[in-house]
Amino acid sequence: MRSTRMCVFTRKGPQSMNSKDDFESMFANVDTHIRTSVIERLEMDAQTRTLLTLSMVAGKLQTDWIPEHVTQCVHAGLGRTEIGETLMHVYCYAGVYPSIASFKIAGATLQALEDAGKLSAEQATLRNQLPPTSTAEERIAHGLQIRRDLFGNENIEAALAQSDDFQNLFNDLTHDFCFGNIWARDTFTHPMRSQLCLAIASATGQIGAVERHVRSAVRAQVSQKRIAEIFLLAYVYGGAHHAHASFDAARKAINAIELESK
Repeated sequence: MRSTRMCVFTRKGPQSMNSKDDFESMFANVDTHIRTSVIERLEMDAQTRTLLTLSMVAGKLQTDWIPEHVTQCVHAGLGRTEIGETLMHVYCYAGVYPSIASFKIAGATLQALEDAGKLSAEQATLRNQLPPTSTAEERIAHGLQIRRDLFGNENIEAALAQSDDFQNLFNDLTHDFCFGNIWARDTFTHPMRSQLCLAIASATGQIGAVERHVRSAVRAQVSQKRIAEIFLLAYVYGGAHHAHASFDAARKAINAIELESK
């Protein structure tokens, strides 16, 4: 009978691997190295990091890993409110199914943690901060103002001037739901929401969205260092190509912003 022993070549020469544990440890060792290398380069706090990585995993519908990332958020001191708000943001930028699937799993995970006594009273409390408007017309008007604040009045005026009735169907829904509802909620600041947008967009390969939300992040005083750190996280959770494309898109946006300011 032929041997099933595997020979893996390393810098130190070939190493034999002949068990399932050896095979799985090959990945685990590399994964630990990469994650440690990325985290060591970050200056962001643990709460921001865990929310951003949760949004990446949820946005990519990697539901098997939602419990781990929810637990990391809890260990960082976050609870139902912040986790739920992050997954609502995912709805806007990755769609209903990644959001609702993640909500269900996160809810079950949080309940299990609460039953085990691992949630504080503050973490267990859900604060649902509704937007300040009550009608679609009010949300559209408020959402448009938020969009102007995020991207600059001149940029939005130029975009609206090029919109016809067909495009305005998208604009009205975006101003109503995305900006007038999600962005209008005050659980997170606008800089934090810009970072969530960049996290979701970079991990899922929405490179056009990366370029747009670099603009919102820069206007919200998010540093270039922080923007780069988000893309380093996307390297782990979205892959090298998405991270590389995000760095390129960010550089293009930043160069354009610098030229416009002269």
